[in-house]
Formats: sequence, structure tokens, C-alpha cells
Amino acid sequence: MHAESALPTSVRDIAERTGLPQPYLEQILLALKGAGLVRSKRGVGGGYILAKAPAEIRLSDIISAVDGPITLGDFGQPHQDGSCDHEGQCVLLAIWDVAGHHMRDHLNAYTLESIAAAAHGTGPWPTVDPHHHH
Repeated sequence: MHAESALPTSVRDIAERTGLPQPYLEQILLALKGAGLVRSKRGVGGGYILAKAPAEIRLSDIISAVDGPITLGDFGQPHQDGSCDHEGQCVLLAIWDVAGHHMRDHLNAYTLESIAAAAHGTGPWPTVDPHHHH
């Protein structure tokens, strides 16, 4: 399932490579197709092909397509109506909101290309920098 010149990959092939059940995989591929990340080709030699270059597909795009918006749980919006009777819960809601933004930013940093490179040992492996503080 690579760039323009590549041939489509069948759902059966993808299922065998990933170990995912075919019906589940078809749901994922339909979601990715709906988000414009893959295209399908019908008929003999048909299957799925990437709709964009791997460098243009972000991990966050894939997750959003399959799971919906990236959030750390649905805790509502802090101070939506300008009042606070949550005994400090609004602070926690704000913290979760900020954490969700950090998570989205982090997932935006990975592309299909960088993930494939890490998996094949030709690119850096994602690690936590113990000296990184905000």
C-alpha cells in the first residue's frame, strides 16, 4: 500500500500481514477512505492504495479517521457558561484539555513515512527525552 506507482494491496493480504480479522480491517479501510487517506480499486488486482505520499499522512489523521477526534476523554469544556460550582474540578478539566492538545501535537509529529522508517530500522525510534520539560 504505497505511492502512485505501487499496485493496490488486497484486504486479504493486509489481513494476513497484520493479523487483523478481515471484517474489522474493512471497517478501518472504509474509515480511512472516507478521510481521503486511501483509495480503493475494484476488480481483478484491486485493493487499497495510499491516496497521499506517506510523508503527508500524519498519525493523527489516521487516528482521527478511525476513532474520531483525539481527546483525553470527554470531560466537557471548563467554564462554558461562565460559572464554576465544581469545587476545583474546572482546574482539572483545563489540565486534561491542555494534555489533550499536547497529545494531538505529538501525534501530528509522526507521519506514515517516519513510522515506517522507525519500524524498518532506518529512522529514529520514538523515545521519551527525560530532560524535556515545559
